[in-house]
Amino acid sequence: MRKINSKFITTFISESGSFLQNKDYFAFVELDKFAIYVIADGIDNDADLDSAKIAVSSIISNFSETPSMRKGFLKKLLNKANRELIDQSKNLRLKASLTIVVTNYVKIRYAFVGNTRFCLFREGFLKYKSQDQSLTQQLVDKEKVQLDKLAEHEERNNLYCYLGQDENLTPYISKKIKLKNGDIITLLTKGIWENIDSSEMRDGLVEATESQEVIDNVEDMLLSKQPKDLENYTLGVIFIDKIYENPKLKQKIKKIILTLIPIILILAIIFSVFYFKNKKRTEQINEMNYCIKNASDYIEDENFIRANEEYKNALDLAKKLKLEDKRSDIDKYFKLTETIINADKYLQDSKYQEALDEYLNAKQKGYYADNLGKDYINEQSNKTNQHILVLDLLKQADKKIEFEDIQGAKQDYTIARDLAAKIFFKEAKQEAQDKLDKINEDEAQKQKEEKEEEKALEEEQAKTDEEQEKEAKEKLDAQLNAIEMAKKGDVSYSIGSYHDSKMYYIMAQEIYKQIGMYDFSDELEKKILLTDKKIQESTVKKAKADEYIKDANAKFDEGSLNEAKILYLFAKDIYEEAKLDDDIKKVDEKIKVINTLIDKKSPQNL
Repeated sequence: MRKINSKFITTFISESGSFLQNKDYFAFVELDKFAIYVIADGIDNDADLDSAKIAVSSIISNFSETPSMRKGFLKKLLNKANRELIDQSKNLRLKASLTIVVTNYVKIRYAFVGNTRFCLFREGFLKYKSQDQSLTQQLVDKEKVQLDKLAEHEERNNLYCYLGQDENLTPYISKKIKLKNGDIITLLTKGIWENIDSSEMRDGLVEATESQEVIDNVEDMLLSKQPKDLENYTLGVIFIDKIYENPKLKQKIKKIILTLIPIILILAIIFSVFYFKNKKRTEQINEMNYCIKNASDYIEDENFIRANEEYKNALDLAKKLKLEDKRSDIDKYFKLTETIINADKYLQDSKYQEALDEYLNAKQKGYYADNLGKDYINEQSNKTNQHILVLDLLKQADKKIEFEDIQGAKQDYTIARDLAAKIFFKEAKQEAQDKLDKINEDEAQKQKEEKEEEKALEEEQAKTDEEQEKEAKEKLDAQLNAIEMAKKGDVSYSIGSYHDSKMYYIMAQEIYKQIGMYDFSDELEKKILLTDKKIQESTVKKAKADEYIKDANAKFDEGSLNEAKILYLFAKDIYEEAKLDDDIKKVDEKIKVINTLIDKKSPQNL
């Protein structure tokens, strides 16, 4: 009951800064008796594996199994994360700086390796702060470098301890620190502390009434400085609005009885008057807690409808009992299950886009509700995405039929059919199979007609010498024409115009067939198949880019301009690789609009 009877509010931001890839990662989990907050900074250059995410996921997973605040336990968590990075290293050695904060909602203990940082502010002043495990910090300790120059010193990222090293790990693990109501904890990576010092961070906290306001203040200060090469920056802020307090009612009552015996009789009379009222309230509180427990059990069984009903009952009791903090917590769980139910209903009704939007909404709400149902939400989101992909493939194949790209359509129908079968999407599977059968029938009929034409030609062998000479000349002209078409196909292929290339190859192939040069026709068939593969790859890339465009549009609508710009740039890279000029032009227009909006928001335009 510690978590429910305390109030820790956590907000964070994590951006890539001047880089295309964000190597930072922040995550937390708040359990009943313990909570853990973890921030990491990937300090390797591996583009495929995210060392920060791997390390944080290892810490969170192992902590959730047997949560504790013991020093030995925290060191064990860090050693496991260190081994995880070493084991997963492939092309490059994975490395990361990492900071942990663990709490029992009364006290905290922090531990770190590298140069991610921990700060605790109390009553507007910096009370506790971690020290980097870097060469620069050692020079500061020896008074060879001034403290205020640490963020600028060239050796600030030269670490003697970090996750991913082969040597024995020597993390710093603090003693337990007693929390007070109103404390504020910040976790930050070098993209923040290299540009924002502790006094500026304190200014960002002044008069802030919620953690999101701190995030916004600090980010505004950071971006207003316009650093030339801004590192990935991540900031996590934890508001300690209320720590857990153990009332120890029995001890207090006993003390009152021993010290105030003359008043006991009066209190007994008063107690008898309110006894039944308090008893009923206690029963209602127990009933509310029982409903919460039942809801948690139903969520584990993925029965969100019954869980929602139990949370509704608990919420009604919390309102009736005027337990505002409890009511706020239960309301988060109630709204989360309600959103999941709505998403499931949309999915059942084949409203896949609406379902996907609701699952994403549920995922966001899950951050503030102990990540309940996270695995189920991710599974359903993936399932919904796959349904959308199948329908998009069918539409794409239908469009290719209109443009007589039969082989391309056939490939799309096959992919759609196989994926539909995998996710038990029966209607789409049947539609794809029916259209494949129709294509095969048309191709068989075409082959039959071609054989009949060939047979007719074989029967017309009685030609005069003049006719044969004319036929030979026509055949030579046709062969030269076919060679010219094949060359145009090769040129188009070399510049990435795969549809034009396929058209020229097919034209050349038809000419070779007409003049009976089937060996050349077979060679062109190989090129046509290779071109189809390139067209398919381009289609898949475009589909990926279109997903980025979709996500970017959503971020643009939310007002997250920098995130939207990055997603548009990802899409543009794919369009350029696929040589999709019209799409590139549209993306450039979007980016131009974003740049204009960002310029308007910049300090010099205010």
